Amino acid sequence: MLDLNKAEFPEPSQNQGIVMPNKKFTNKSGKPNTSSTCNTHKDFEDNQPASNQHQLNAKPDISSGALIIVMQTSEGERKKLMIESKAAQIIKKSLQGYYAFDSGSQTWHQYMGSHWEPLQSPQLFDKELIRLLYSGSGEVGFRLPYKNGIKSLLADGIMLPLPVPVKAGLPFINGLLNLKSGELQHITPENALSWCLPYEYKKNADCPNIKSWLKTAVNGDEEITQFLRAWMAAVLHGRNDLQKFLHLKGSGGTGKGTFMRLLTALVGYINTAITNLYQLEQNRFETAALFNKRLAIISDSDKYGGSINTLKAITGQDPIRLERKHQQQAGSFIFPGLVVIASNESLQFTDHTSGPDRRRVTVIFDRRVTDEERQVWEKQGGEEAVLHSELPGLVNWLLELSADKISQIILNPPPQIRNANLEAMTASNPIAGWLIECCIPDLNAWTQMGDRREIKESGRETGYKNSDTWLYANYLLWCQRNSKISLSNGKFKEILIQTCVTLGHSVLEARHGKGKGIKGLRIKSIHEQYQW
Repeated sequence: MLDLNKAEFPEPSQNQGIVMPNKKFTNKSGKPNTSSTCNTHKDFEDNQPASNQHQLNAKPDISSGALIIVMQTSEGERKKLMIESKAAQIIKKSLQGYYAFDSGSQTWHQYMGSHWEPLQSPQLFDKELIRLLYSGSGEVGFRLPYKNGIKSLLADGIMLPLPVPVKAGLPFINGLLNLKSGELQHITPENALSWCLPYEYKKNADCPNIKSWLKTAVNGDEEITQFLRAWMAAVLHGRNDLQKFLHLKGSGGTGKGTFMRLLTALVGYINTAITNLYQLEQNRFETAALFNKRLAIISDSDKYGGSINTLKAITGQDPIRLERKHQQQAGSFIFPGLVVIASNESLQFTDHTSGPDRRRVTVIFDRRVTDEERQVWEKQGGEEAVLHSELPGLVNWLLELSADKISQIILNPPPQIRNANLEAMTASNPIAGWLIECCIPDLNAWTQMGDRREIKESGRETGYKNSDTWLYANYLLWCQRNSKISLSNGKFKEILIQTCVTLGHSVLEARHGKGKGIKGLRIKSIHEQYQW
């Protein structure tokens, strides 16, 4: 079983804030935020007293006229609103524990009892602020600039920051699991994260049906089973530091859809973004759907053949612009989750750099479910009844893997996955196929780059001078014989070096007396064999 003291995971990527005083709050219904679920777990006892205003009120409140000051003048008493900086301090106390601001993404969050949820529109916070101002200003009233000034102070002054994320914490609807101590703690505004698993933590739960299905789906391959287990664990922990994306390849009815739905259920539909490559790359507002998500599912990918700059950014921990339609840009964010791409065929990109090949891990689903198996499955209640009911047990199975073990498995995939990656590379990279088929890495070799010098003879295919000794000429001949579109000489050299590095062989551009060439690579002779 899991040794929680050894399960050390990277801290979730979230902007730092100030931890608020320790006190217990309520959810939106006005009830203590975990009392409705804590009795489902015997190790989770509610022994903290109810002790603040939030347990009596379902939403922020302020005394009528709290923002009014009375001045004595020669004509008697005169009422006016206090200056914005003073009013902001009072409003802050009313909003504390209900709303928080993330300065990095410039996004307001609302406390939902189990987590801080980002608001899709700033108008939702404005509505709450205006309600408080109507009450606080009483008969004096207020002008719009007064509201805007207070809102700016609350945001720009970081008066209501998101709390510092709890290290090694996993949020469930019945508490925050401390992965080091194994303790299930109350969720409060001080320790809540910006997401939550949509089911309860159950200490002794198991998932026999999930284990059995997963192994069957990959033809009983134990190494692939453990790899997919590690990938699910990486998704659970938000291991975007791995900078990998999972490519599931296979025809319909082979289980890849079931696996994606299981992953989605694991982290929750609300924590998942579902899109396709065309929308992700061509629609500048699509990246907003990834904000604060733990998983991105990209389908219908084999039909796309364009650039993948956004995909490289979200899998490379690069800042992403947070743009929503009809809203002012609200800052940027780093996608905290992992990406899964599904396709029936190999992926095709116009990006021929090493980025996609370095980050892709390919798992092939090729076992088709039989009609008899499908009937048995339906008699048991279907996918949701059989698999999704075991999610608490699946979590326990995944938590048995330490952070180091997850990294080891994913960064050192089994031969089946490496071969699938190689096949995927040759399908999308215009040089990889030629390189694997026609070249051999050799530390002591230097091979001239050469250029395009066509040989045209009537009734014969176009040849190229020195195609048996020049890299570029040999590549042009291969492209012609395999109906491939060739790259320019300059682009060829750049991608050749990157592809060799991706395949684990460092080569260098070097100039000799004959001209420019590549050191560490040579052209394969007719009878030579080499396994890249």
